[in-house]
Amino acid sequence: AVFHFPNGLADFLKDAVNIEHALFAEPFSGLGQLDGQSEKVEWAITWLTQGEGFFTSYCNTIPTPLGGTHENGFRQGITKALRQYGDMTGVKKAAQLTSDDVLSQTCGIVSVFIRDPHFQGQTKDKLVTQGVGRSVENLIKDRCDLWLSQHKEEADALLQFSLERAEERQRRKQDKDTVRQSATKRLHLPGKLADCIAKDREDTEVFLVEGDSAGGSAKQARNRKTQAILPLRGKILNVANATLDKMRANQEITDLGKALGCGFGKDCDPEKLRYGRVIIMTDADVDGAHIASLLLTFFFQQMHPLITSGRIYLALPPLYRLSTKGKVVYAHDDADKERLMESEFKGNQKVEVSRFKGLGEMNWKHLKETTMDPASRSLLKVKLPQEKGLESTETSVPVEVFIENLMGRKPEKRFDFIQQNAQFVDDIDI
Repeated sequence: AVFHFPNGLADFLKDAVNIEHALFAEPFSGLGQLDGQSEKVEWAITWLTQGEGFFTSYCNTIPTPLGGTHENGFRQGITKALRQYGDMTGVKKAAQLTSDDVLSQTCGIVSVFIRDPHFQGQTKDKLVTQGVGRSVENLIKDRCDLWLSQHKEEADALLQFSLERAEERQRRKQDKDTVRQSATKRLHLPGKLADCIAKDREDTEVFLVEGDSAGGSAKQARNRKTQAILPLRGKILNVANATLDKMRANQEITDLGKALGCGFGKDCDPEKLRYGRVIIMTDADVDGAHIASLLLTFFFQQMHPLITSGRIYLALPPLYRLSTKGKVVYAHDDADKERLMESEFKGNQKVEVSRFKGLGEMNWKHLKETTMDPASRSLLKVKLPQEKGLESTETSVPVEVFIENLMGRKPEKRFDFIQQNAQFVDDIDI
């Protein structure tokens, strides 16, 4: 196959985009010199009336999937130019436009060539060179100012299109403030809960995440319409050996109960659950597994109907990121990593292996792609052994006894379990 685009990125973009879905026929494109004599930026962008868009950026031909200073400067330059055009044409609402309003439905490419680029991490996914953003922003704003003044029909269409996106954003914010605010006040929801706005419970889910750091990444990665985030401070109380008074005095359990809204113990009613799914999302290590086991013990003892009605899930975040030559795959554990090295990379390529230290240190885009996006994530539904289609546990004891043995007050029970099962452990994460 031969790929030939005489006009560079502009021709490439027109070939990649369905013209029927474009806001106007010709993209906004160009090539310009930056501050340095040998430094330059090339770009092409168009707007879509329907369908999913894309935005890709490069530095010295290296893809930067996580963007960076060059991409931020490009976005700011176009946004400021459109705001100024609105001000010049007497459209006061243009001053409220954000970059997301202007660029949320676009197909665009920006490529910079600079000396001594600096990237974030070893994977070079994000450009962090200082000064490039401002240089790109200034050049793009000047060129976009000129383009808007020379293409009034396209400029007016783009301004109106962006204002409609802004109105949708403001309407969603109002919906969130009105639809969920009354429920928040009525239920006294915990302040650290980042709630969702969807009205249909079956469309919603709440992620129980470990710590404020992971909670921050999850809040960036979530779909605000359907996904809520409740950060928990470390390991919750082990309810297997706690008194009722001690459990009620525990702040994390109290917050969890308020957020879910379905009640405890005999009063637990799955019909009152505020979300369609409750997803436990912890680090893919031993500490994360311990926190998940404490939460599962809590749900089994205090919100048992949520398990039997299929409302409790475990998220499966990856432990490793494998990348080479633009190809990226994720592995959940060491065995999965070795399998992918053979199946995806044939075992003989130079593969860069990154180990995620925890959800809090994972980039929000990676977290969304691997763990939170329904289209690409993996979830494990929590079921009980007596449910149809499930075999009994290896211990051949009731689940209540099994949990009491592992999580209860008697350490000798746990020691017996370790003695009987230690030979099956082939990987210890220290």
